[in-house]
Amino acid sequence: VPRYPRVCTPLRAACVRSVQETSSGTRPMLRGAMSVTAALPAVPRAVARRARPACSRRWGGGGSSHRRHPPAVAEPAWTTGRLGARRRFLRVSSETAVGPRSFRKAARLASSRDDDPGCAASDPGAKPPVDETVDDATPRPRGSVNGVQWASARVLELDANVPGWWSFPHERDEDGRFTVLGERGGGGANTRSSRLSFRDDGWTQFVRDDLRPPRSSLPPQKLSIAPMMEYTTPHFRHLVRLLTKNTWLYTEMEVDQTLRHTDHPRLDRFLDFPIAGHPTVLQLGGADPELLAIASAVAAPYGYDELNLNCGCPSPKVAGKGAFGASLMLEPNLVAECVAAMAENAGGAPVTVKCRVGVDDKDSYDELCAFIETVSGQLPNCPSAGGKPLFAIHARKALLNGLSPAENRAVPPLRYEWVVALARDFPHVAFALNGGIVDIETASVIANGDLAPFDDDGGVHSAADETLIPTNLIGTMIGRAAHADPWGVLATADVDVFGDTHNPETATSRRKLLKAYGEYCDATRGRFGVTKDGYAVPSTRHLVHPLQNLFYGEPNAKRWRRAMDDALKRDAKNPDVSVSELIDQTLREGGVSDETLDAPPSVRRSRKPNGLGLSDDEAADTKRARLRDAAKKLRSLPPPPTRSVETRVSPAPAR
Repeated sequence: VPRYPRVCTPLRAACVRSVQETSSGTRPMLRGAMSVTAALPAVPRAVARRARPACSRRWGGGGSSHRRHPPAVAEPAWTTGRLGARRRFLRVSSETAVGPRSFRKAARLASSRDDDPGCAASDPGAKPPVDETVDDATPRPRGSVNGVQWASARVLELDANVPGWWSFPHERDEDGRFTVLGERGGGGANTRSSRLSFRDDGWTQFVRDDLRPPRSSLPPQKLSIAPMMEYTTPHFRHLVRLLTKNTWLYTEMEVDQTLRHTDHPRLDRFLDFPIAGHPTVLQLGGADPELLAIASAVAAPYGYDELNLNCGCPSPKVAGKGAFGASLMLEPNLVAECVAAMAENAGGAPVTVKCRVGVDDKDSYDELCAFIETVSGQLPNCPSAGGKPLFAIHARKALLNGLSPAENRAVPPLRYEWVVALARDFPHVAFALNGGIVDIETASVIANGDLAPFDDDGGVHSAADETLIPTNLIGTMIGRAAHADPWGVLATADVDVFGDTHNPETATSRRKLLKAYGEYCDATRGRFGVTKDGYAVPSTRHLVHPLQNLFYGEPNAKRWRRAMDDALKRDAKNPDVSVSELIDQTLREGGVSDETLDAPPSVRRSRKPNGLGLSDDEAADTKRARLRDAAKKLRSLPPPPTRSVETRVSPAPAR
């Protein structure tokens, strides 16, 4: 730039000096960074803004204004001018700028060296891993931890019985197969074991009988807890399992890239769960069949009962930048390839799909049917769904532009009649209804599939009412309502939904529930070490988070939450105070009465608005009225849509 010789001359000299140092081996070149030293004279902002490399060819498509060689970054610097006044100048930095005008914002990105051991070899621009714990290299207990049996015990069994079964990082070998498995005969470094495969459940023969996944004795999927980020943690799922032994539990979504780049034993932080938590479903997120196949094989030895592909999340980070989640519904053929790759590497676990009824302007019933038809042909049969492929349908469309994830759960209208129509048009496929299910009565009515017992006219009902809920609409999926009121929603699920004769012993009173959950917390706290600021991993706060709404609707519930928050501020780092002691202490400080702690779940449902209890007959009438209201809502649905004849094609054969 001839107009600014004071800037160009130092830049040119610095570039020449850097190249000379690099060629002589005295200064290693940084990948992704300009070879401009930071020790340059300070220049005003307006001048540095015009400093550019000589080459300015554009890269990227469309309207991108990115440049092949990124511009220099203006780094803020303070100097003292005349009269003692402090003036702000800019110093040209060797950092890489990102975006068309990132130099104006003084963007600073860490560039990785070739010899930096903290960066992954497959991603040279990645940041070094964060040291989350003080002694992260110390081996952590796996399998049985303080009396709690975890699914990682199955991994330890494979380590003992099939040496060399695990290989990391996961790449393709000369046969085009993934090296998730270890050695294959001969003990060579590039070979794998021929005794172990995750294409079916044959790997379970190397695991003890008491550790094998109980896939042959699982309950039907009449009720399940929807996958929710930061909610359906292993701790919340364990609390739910203490309330109901039959309800299916979905994990938080785990991204395929996360599992692809994580080695044992750190994988336990993403995949491990108590063996008592069966039945449990692992939800995966991704849009690459190859990566999803690797993620499925990585998760297989943990023994999940099912794998689920996320095709319904509208989050901008997932459906936008990540190009998976709800955006996958726009590419049904890709989804079919993904579930086929997952099924081939799931270790015998069935693969299911969770999706919406539409995305953006692709929200017609015909397009939804085309999606179900294309994907169902590649889904394996699911034992929990009566031997049929299973779709969990969130009965709302997803608007990827203009609505937040929270608004996407409330603004788009519910279309239950579409799910009923899907069950009618696809009798060879099973469906679970998600969205707007907030009470156990609605879940019970749909699970039973018969509205006749809840007629207002003494049992007289039409033939249309008998077939309103098809048999392949097997159940419901409850989301945030289960976290907002776990005791009120789930404590009677085994009896009301699954037809058991009794609920678990830990669901007969909150006192027994808190005692059992406190023992779990004491055994689990600090399992993965301690952070640099003194918090255990998992921390006390994370462990008690599922309890925050346990006393919803009860006297002194808010006072107890305030007492718990004060106790966490005081003793969260104190290793001498157990979680059980913290719970007992806050129950006293919060004024939770013995009546509340010892009352069975039916008492709360048998209470008048003035707080007085109901008689047994009044309680039975109240429960029947709630079921009748749920059936009335289902009868008042709009007429189900009808698929156009010209869009019907023969379904692909099931796997």
